[in-house]
Amino acid sequence: MSRFAGKAFLVTGASSGIGLAVAKRLAEEGAQVVAVARDRARLETAVASLPGSGHLAFPADAAVLGQLEGVGAAGLERGGFSGGVFCAGSHDVRPLSLLGEADLRAAMDSNVLSALNATRVVAKAAAKTGASLVWLSSIAALRGTAGFAAYSAAKGALLSACRVAAVELASRRVRVNVLVAGVVATPMSEKWLSKLTQEQRQEVERSHLLGVGRAEQIAGAATFLLSDDASWMTGSAMVVDGGLSAR
Repeated sequence: MSRFAGKAFLVTGASSGIGLAVAKRLAEEGAQVVAVARDRARLETAVASLPGSGHLAFPADAAVLGQLEGVGAAGLERGGFSGGVFCAGSHDVRPLSLLGEADLRAAMDSNVLSALNATRVVAKAAAKTGASLVWLSSIAALRGTAGFAAYSAAKGALLSACRVAAVELASRRVRVNVLVAGVVATPMSEKWLSKLTQEQRQEVERSHLLGVGRAEQIAGAATFLLSDDASWMTGSAMVVDGGLSAR
């Protein structure tokens, strides 16, 4: 398919996991990707692996708005952004008794502030035909899981802020939707899964009716929301969790 031929998209957290899978899917469908991540070496390697041309590796911390200076110009050079998928984030498992202020701030910065900053950048540099933005939340925002207080709070904030952004940006023909993902096999999820016992890990896998997800499956859902097939969707939360929430 070439749904996105000649269009430019911003992808944050693009050096690995879901962000990289999204960047690859967009590139495969003809898009030019402006890829943002903190690790320059990993990001440049990721961008070099993308098919097509016109892609850009932009090393930056999306949670720091000042570091995104130049991203808007890169989008405008490519005809304006037709959208973006914001996958930057972190996941630290810590019980309330050990949760410090710095831990909570870090979770909010990496998961929430990064999405809001990227949204501001794309909205200012959107294509004349409009743009579609996809934020990445988690089923953890809807379920109580021990040790997930900071992560769940941050991912829950995205659900609320998405609706506000959708209202504010509708007049500029910018749609904003959020994916609510289950556990997906990525380097980030492996960090906390590795801390579980074998029995606990098997329970996580069993709790997903269709098994733990793959990054490519989330990328497929994200590109649907970016496409014209979702042109009447904004302010929506789309659950993609392998049946976890069906129990």
